[in-house]
Formats: sequence, structure tokens, C-alpha cells
Amino acid sequence: MIKQKAFSLVEVLIASVIFSLIMLGLASVFVSAGKQITHTRERMTGAQLGKLFLDPLQLFVRQDTWGVAGNGLTAGSYAGTSQSINSRSFTEAHEVSAVGGTVSEGSNLRRVVSTISWEEG
Repeated sequence: MIKQKAFSLVEVLIASVIFSLIMLGLASVFVSAGKQITHTRERMTGAQLGKLFLDPLQLFVRQDTWGVAGNGLTAGSYAGTSQSINSRSFTEAHEVSAVGGTVSEGSNLRRVVSTISWEEG
């Protein structure tokens, strides 16, 4: 009689459990990487929208309209617009303040801080 070597049922079960644990670990890595990619994509979209929302303010940097009321660079807080991209609503708000003094002191420098917000899924 020839003696054959084979795996026992216990060895197969242990190998199956180890394989399952490794696969669960890899699956969690892939899920977390997918969430990170989505978050990074939303941050990049927010940065591009910030540039898009701030670009029109460059039109107000003109010497002939600098002191005119209604100039978009007058000091204050402004509720911006909303933009929907990939089923996400991005909202912009910006604040304009004088740098190196107040507007009433004749400071010609302005600091514009734009805030882009969105709900993460």
C-alpha cells in the first residue's frame, strides 16, 4: 500500500481562517483608500472653485473705481454663491479687510479670505 500525503481538515480550516483575515484586512485598506481619494478630490474641487469665485474680484482692482461705493473689495463679509458638482454642494463666502490700516485711513491694500465649504458623504 502506498502512503499518500494530504492535508487534514484542521489544516485546511486554519488556512481558510488565515486567508479570510488577510482578505478582510486588504478590503478595509481599499475602502479607506477610496474614501481618501474622494476626500482629496473634493479638496481639489474646493480649491478650484475658490479660484473661480475669487477671479471676478480682480475686475474691481482698478484705479478709477477703487473708492467707488459698491466696489467688490470694500471691507466686509460677503455670502458667496453655491455650485453643485458631482452631487455635492460647494458654498463660498469671503471676507475683505484692509491691510496696514483701516479703509477710512486710506489703506489701499486689501486682504480677501475665501472659505469654501461642503458636506462630506
